Amino acid sequence: MAVFVPPVFLIKKKRIIRALMKANAYSEANAKRLDEIGLFNPYSFPFVTLRMVKRNIISVTDDGRYYLNR
Repeated sequence: MAVFVPPVFLIKKKRIIRALMKANAYSEANAKRLDEIGLFNPYSFPFVTLRMVKRNIISVTDDGRYYLNR
């Protein structure tokens, strides 16, 4: 019997990207905290955001705001 495990990390990544796009967070000047862009439980998977930063998908400011890299 196979058990289906939803790809939670991929879902979280897509939600972060979509929320930042909707918030027009494409630069440091427009960067947003994850809790202010409408994400449910935004800091529940910190390694997902850390991995996205390391892969240069998003950037983080000194004060903890995020924006998309183009």
